[in-house]
Amino acid sequence: MSSLTDILIQVAIGAVPLGVAYLAFRSATDANRKTHQTALLQVERQAELERSKVDAEAFLRAKTIYEDALDQLEKQLTRMQSQASQVSTDLAAEQSASTAMRDQIRRLQAQIRALDRTVVTLRAQLLAAGLSPAPTSETTGPYQLRHPQQE
Repeated sequence: MSSLTDILIQVAIGAVPLGVAYLAFRSATDANRKTHQTALLQVERQAELERSKVDAEAFLRAKTIYEDALDQLEKQLTRMQSQASQVSTDLAAEQSASTAMRDQIRRLQAQIRALDRTVVTLRAQLLAAGLSPAPTSETTGPYQLRHPQQE
């Protein structure tokens, strides 16, 4: 029995290093798998970081383009408002000048009517005095005077 015990002891002593070796292999395999997973996660994070950098650069370029376009539009709007203000000022001046000219035309028309009446009165007075008035012409108007004998 002693030899069976010796064999069992030797097997037990031999099995312990095998068990330790198996546990070490298992630990190494688990550690290797975790290291591989960590490396994959790190690669994914790096790729995501690169995508974020590209997206950020594209965003900054687009933002710069849009801000420049907005600045140009604001400048154009300012110019248009300035031009509209100038046109409004010019229009007011033209309307004022037009009103003044209309008033002057009305005054001149009234003066022409008064002068026409004066001419008619003076012709009538000349005829009544027995004098012959000057014939009508384009400069004195298209008015034909009636002689008192015709009435």
